[in-house]
Amino acid sequence: MRSSVIDDIVGSFLKIYSLVLLVPFFVGIYFMDSILTVTGFGLASLVSFTLGYGLSGSTKKPTVSEAMFATVLGWILAIILGAIPFMSHVPMIDAIFESSAGLTTTGISMVLEPSSLPQSLLFWRGFSQWIGGLGILTFFIAVVRESGGVTRRLYSAESHKTDSGSIRPSLKKSIVDLWKVYGFITVLFGAIYLGLDMSIFDSLMHVFSGISTGGFSTQASSIGGFSLGVQIATIPLMLLGGINFVLLYKLLKMDVRPLIGSSEFKMYVMIFLGVALMTSTELFVTGGNLVVSIFEGSFKSAAVISSTGYSTFSITSLSVALQVVFLAVMFVGGSLGSTSGGWKVFRLKTMYEALKVRLRGYKLPESAINKVKIDGEIVNNSTVRTISVLFFTWISMIFVSSVLVLVADGTSFMAALSGSISAAGNMGPVYMSGNEMLALSGFTKILWSFLMLAGRLEMLPLLAIFNRELFEGSK
Repeated sequence: MRSSVIDDIVGSFLKIYSLVLLVPFFVGIYFMDSILTVTGFGLASLVSFTLGYGLSGSTKKPTVSEAMFATVLGWILAIILGAIPFMSHVPMIDAIFESSAGLTTTGISMVLEPSSLPQSLLFWRGFSQWIGGLGILTFFIAVVRESGGVTRRLYSAESHKTDSGSIRPSLKKSIVDLWKVYGFITVLFGAIYLGLDMSIFDSLMHVFSGISTGGFSTQASSIGGFSLGVQIATIPLMLLGGINFVLLYKLLKMDVRPLIGSSEFKMYVMIFLGVALMTSTELFVTGGNLVVSIFEGSFKSAAVISSTGYSTFSITSLSVALQVVFLAVMFVGGSLGSTSGGWKVFRLKTMYEALKVRLRGYKLPESAINKVKIDGEIVNNSTVRTISVLFFTWISMIFVSSVLVLVADGTSFMAALSGSISAAGNMGPVYMSGNEMLALSGFTKILWSFLMLAGRLEMLPLLAIFNRELFEGSK
């Protein structure tokens, strides 16, 4: 790999990221936050710009390995720089954890009372999730010229945003159009929240973390601290965040056929309805009001399948059987091309179809054409193999992480497993109290921060940089 090329890509990104960090800086000035807090954002922005300016230089186009390494390095630096402002209020490891959770839209927090934070830090928590929603490295579109397959491979770690069908032939124009959808939904639900008497600040923060399926809130009680109307409006916002944005773009263009014809969308809706029904039934049977039970079940189902993680009640109050169901849903997550985390519904659908093909093959002659098909199109064997590898990788990472957490902190099995799944799937819910989260060792917090990044980058790109062959020929 050519270090000069990597430096230039990362440097260009950091110069743009320095401008992002200036937004909460000016928010802090507006709300007259403490000098220490405002200085944190100013310092982070200055370091980002200075480092970016120093790294920029090469004009050569990147290879696939260089693009992948730059992607990972860009994310790591973004998290570290984003953690600087938090260090004025929480320990360094907690600050890195909070920054990781924000930028990867995970939503697990080390802040028990968000309302105690200065307005600029509250803003940064929500804004960082909104920026991370479509992938920080979409900003690279502004600094990397069209270069065919290599440019597209630069986004390999964020390929789930565009690999479910292109809006336009140009990657650059496709990304711009996806941001238009993102912006439209942000404005629409921001206006809805304002109409439901949320303050401008709360509306902005919750639409940021809602459409990005991040889940950060300005209240310790999450969205449950607001009116019933706000909670009801949040259900479609979360569900939209978990739908393929390419399909949403076409829907806004009044073309409903792709959405209706998408088998992934149908499975996404079926999982949502199934989990909502199970949760509502349990809440009603255990003494809840029917209408309230239906609402609570629907809200919790939408929050988990979309990976938003908002809460109106503790998930640990449900039966163990239902908690296990939620773990499975947390693992799967939302759709390809959405802002949600998880392994993705499309891959679950593909594995299901691959199983059907295998079973069907036992009764067909060897010469028969027996391929995996999704929406009438054949899924090539390479894609099926990649999905199988991803499944193995996800399971392995979650298993190893859970064991390490059990050894390091002696938590319950459900706490270790739920935390690992939540971190890897960029979810939010963890089966432990806030105080138990704060008491976790630094090792576990860093481990889960690593898992958040690995999950956001779809596991393989982050693991690939540990392959020594990538560094051969570096200069």
